[in-house]
Amino acid sequence: MLLSYGGTIGIILLNKILEEKIKPPQLNIKIINKLITFIKEMFIVSISANLIIFPIIVYNYNTISLTFFISNILAGPILGLIIILGFITIFISFISIQISKIPAIILSIFIQLLMHIANFSSSLPLSKIYVKTPSIFTMLLYYVILTIAIYLIRYRGRACLCPIRRKRRFERILLNKFKNKKLQKKLIAITLIILLLMFQVTKIIPSNLRIYFIDVGQGDSTLIITPNHKTILIDGGGSEVNENYDVGKNTLIPYLLDRGITKLDYIFISHYDSDHVRTECLQ
Repeated sequence: MLLSYGGTIGIILLNKILEEKIKPPQLNIKIINKLITFIKEMFIVSISANLIIFPIIVYNYNTISLTFFISNILAGPILGLIIILGFITIFISFISIQISKIPAIILSIFIQLLMHIANFSSSLPLSKIYVKTPSIFTMLLYYVILTIAIYLIRYRGRACLCPIRRKRRFERILLNKFKNKKLQKKLIAITLIILLLMFQVTKIIPSNLRIYFIDVGQGDSTLIITPNHKTILIDGGGSEVNENYDVGKNTLIPYLLDRGITKLDYIFISHYDSDHVRTECLQ
């Protein structure tokens, strides 16, 4: 639900801005121009939605995709047909179940096609990149920077044209100052330096010894974080009962990423029973 609302807000806020900024070349062939326009619209809609929901996806799923626009371009038209056919099938089913089977067959074909597109998109390189869970402060900072960027892009170059009665004097002066490219570069550089220092300081500050016993089901797995921020994993867990369940992918990796760990300094295996070492991330 949160992703749906966030995506909708992103489309409302950013779609028009990106349409004005992204202008692909037009050719003399109408069919190609229509195809370019369609791809542009789907790309803009995807970017608009993902710019808003990006931190939410990373926070909840610890993954990012650099190929999302490909799946959206391919699946966009099919999703529209699926929704229409779904409503038609439901409406006809109130009249006759037998007749509703006809659009239902067509609907199932499009759903299968959508599943193939999803599988194809997930197999592309860079379609799933694991990242650590961001802090609430990082997410808030992202939205603050995005809000400022939207505001500046939307009103850039318009400050002097707006009547005084419609825009406060302080706001006009502030916008005019932000139009200065040298000032923009300085602000960007200062922001990057501050962020870099913040991340480095958190690494330098020593902490207490922390030991975590990870719930991996039948097996054992222990994570140790030393005061010098060294990460040690003892066993990776596994299961002798359900061999199809990937403990590394479904349990261990999300657990580590949720604690901001993207690299293990040491891995120790107590013994090679399948409930201690059967995990993809250790192989």
